[in-house]
Amino acid sequence: MNVYEDERGWLYKVMPGLGVDTYKARYKKPEASGWHCVARLPWRSTAIAAQEDLDEYAKRKGWRQIS
Repeated sequence: MNVYEDERGWLYKVMPGLGVDTYKARYKKPEASGWHCVARLPWRSTAIAAQEDLDEYAKRKGWRQIS
């Protein structure tokens, strides 16, 4: 799975939700310890679909892929 970083140093990656077959992109601020949902992206039933959403969003925003 791809991990991205924006110009502020925030990290973005796909993570599972609490339910079965729920995945969504999440972000983490450098000074924070927890991950939060990216509100603009939907919940998906597969990690692959959620990753596709994040990949497209990151490309539009010009984020750099770090892994």
